[in-house]
Amino acid sequence: MRTAATLASVLFTALSLAPDLHAQSYPNRPIKLIVPYSAGTTTDVLGRLYGLKLGEALKQPIVIENRAGAGGNIAGEAVARAAADGYTITLSTSAVHSTNPALYAKLPFDPIKDFSHITLLASAPNMLAISPSIPARTMAELIAYAKANPGKLTYISAGSGTSPHMAGELLRSMAGIDIVHVPYKNITQGFADLFGGQVSMTFYHVPVIYPHVKEGRLRALGVATRERSALAPEVPPIAETLPGFEIRPWWGVSGPAGLPQEVVQKLYGATTSILQDADTRQRFTTAGLEISLMSVKEFNDFTITELAKWSKLVKDSGAKVD
Repeated sequence: MRTAATLASVLFTALSLAPDLHAQSYPNRPIKLIVPYSAGTTTDVLGRLYGLKLGEALKQPIVIENRAGAGGNIAGEAVARAAADGYTITLSTSAVHSTNPALYAKLPFDPIKDFSHITLLASAPNMLAISPSIPARTMAELIAYAKANPGKLTYISAGSGTSPHMAGELLRSMAGIDIVHVPYKNITQGFADLFGGQVSMTFYHVPVIYPHVKEGRLRALGVATRERSALAPEVPPIAETLPGFEIRPWWGVSGPAGLPQEVVQKLYGATTSILQDADTRQRFTTAGLEISLMSVKEFNDFTITELAKWSKLVKDSGAKVD
């Protein structure tokens, strides 16, 4: 009886420690980080910075996989269908998880139920930059030009549902102008066309677009936030011309639904430490990214409220998938 009791005690102890052992063993091989957009985008820059820091924290390689296309839906579907073991994660975005459900008649995933949302990483302002060939130097002049030339101005984005697309739709709606959306699978191709004057303008993340402004390739007219950007303090908010105009895209960390709680906590703990690291904060600031710390619960609540907010924006703007 004593032997049986001893064996039972050992078995009970082993079972009770199983989650801890799993957490300690995770990760024991490379982790795939799926980035919803092409190389050179703000999402890609953020993904590579985060992947580098996460690899250092978890002592495992982080393999970056760019899955561009369908406004990020290709990446979203790949993650939603991946094994829920913590070895496939993604940069969740305001486009994939907030605007696309309203833009697309049918998605191959549920933006809330098919994911384990872990935490928010950062947000960033967009800047409206135009081709120098457009005869406008202020927002008021651009709006006047657009009204005098309906349908002539075009604006590019990295795909339907992305924040540049939504910013353009908000401008069209609030200013009462007729401008045409031109989505690109690879935004770098869109930049080349913008520099060449084949397309008129874009809303894009400040750290990516502003260097082209400083080099004279583009002209900046405004930022899509209520306050000025520290990276481009001379550029006024668009809200000074169109009160209430604001679009602030965000990025988080998510995995497939059903991730073990210990894996979620391991990723959350590592990410929180990364975002509190002085070097990381400096790199994010230099890249024009604003860090936002959230608990797992806070981020899950955030994704729900953001889905409602951006869906309303899509509906109010009348935006459609091109």
